[in-house]
Amino acid sequence: MALVPLDIVLVMPRSLRRQAVACSGLVAEKMRAGGSASRFQLGKPFPGEGGECEPHVSLFMLTVADAEVSAVVRVVERLATTLPVLDAEGAEYRHNPHGAVEVYFTKSPAWCDLQRAVIRSVEPLRRGRLREVDPAGTRIRDLVDDASREDSRRQQLLRYGYDEVADEENGGHDRFNPHVTLAWPHDHDHRVDFDGLPAPRSFSGLLRELAVFGMSAYGTCTENYGVFSLRNGVSSASWRTSGR
Repeated sequence: MALVPLDIVLVMPRSLRRQAVACSGLVAEKMRAGGSASRFQLGKPFPGEGGECEPHVSLFMLTVADAEVSAVVRVVERLATTLPVLDAEGAEYRHNPHGAVEVYFTKSPAWCDLQRAVIRSVEPLRRGRLREVDPAGTRIRDLVDDASREDSRRQQLLRYGYDEVADEENGGHDRFNPHVTLAWPHDHDHRVDFDGLPAPRSFSGLLRELAVFGMSAYGTCTENYGVFSLRNGVSSASWRTSGR
């Protein structure tokens, strides 16, 4: 049985998508010039796989059987009609622990409510499965086995199969920090500066579309299974199954 890693995401409206792609190119060039090329660049095919890396904000990641992808898409399509568009406010750039450059949004109750709605609808479809690896390539089973029982990341992986959840009901751990990853260096100790990037606030705007993507390494979204307008959104829903 083939398993497929999926990411339920918000995608960028056209203007913010262009900006994210441009920023990814700037950061990737900084990384290359500093001696540690990026693992990917938004708006370009993932190396060796062909799927274009789509700018996105991850809400929930899961693994399902190949034959179950269409069921996830149908659930997300229905869910999108019940959820309002989200007013996002760009807040700051940060490096993740592996040197990747990310632009973070101000977390609000609206962000948390949206993620919780996605998890309530989609999490049962993973049927208790864990993804094989996290975006950095670390085996998730090792993360679970090596952590203490009190570790909040371990607890969220066991409860949800995902470890960045705005969780109030299960221990009060809130690990959700909505962001777009712009580039990821080969050398995890490599750090580039943020000079020349637009002000984080310029990433502000209405996010109107919920989507299901297949994932490649480093948390990239490379296979579009469906993009759906949120309630009050203006763009038309579309989806494809890629033969599944």
